[in-house]
Amino acid sequence: MPPTMEQSASRIDVRITVVGKGESKAEIFRHLAPITVNTIMTKMPILGRVNRLNDNTVCILAEIFVGTEKGRTKFAHGDIALLPLNGSICIFLKESISARPMNLIGKIGSNLEILERSRRGDTITIEKV
Repeated sequence: MPPTMEQSASRIDVRITVVGKGESKAEIFRHLAPITVNTIMTKMPILGRVNRLNDNTVCILAEIFVGTEKGRTKFAHGDIALLPLNGSICIFLKESISARPMNLIGKIGSNLEILERSRRGDTITIEKV
C-alpha cells in the first residue's frame, strides 16, 4: 500500500472557524486516539463557545463523552486534545501541563493566531474539510 493511502486513512483535515475573526486549519490523527476521533467525526460539525484557561488553552464544550484513551498531561504549542472529564476539545496555545489526563487527537496546521485572539464567548465551529 502506498504511504499516501495510509496517511489519508489516519489523517483528517479540519477547519476551525472563530466567527468574525477567521479560520485555522488543523489535522486530526485517528491513530492517536481511534475511539475518540471516531466519536468526534460522528458529531461534526461541532459548534460551541470559546472558554479560555489562562492564556494557554482554548476550550470548546463539545459534549463528546469517551474515556481516557492513551491519556497524557504534557502538550505542545498547537496540540488539540479532548478532556474526557467534561467532553471539551482543548487547543493549546503554549506548551502546557494539564492537571487531568487528556486524549491527544491532532495539531493546528495554520493560523493559530486566530485562536490566540479569540475571547471567552466567541462562537467557534469545527468541521471536516
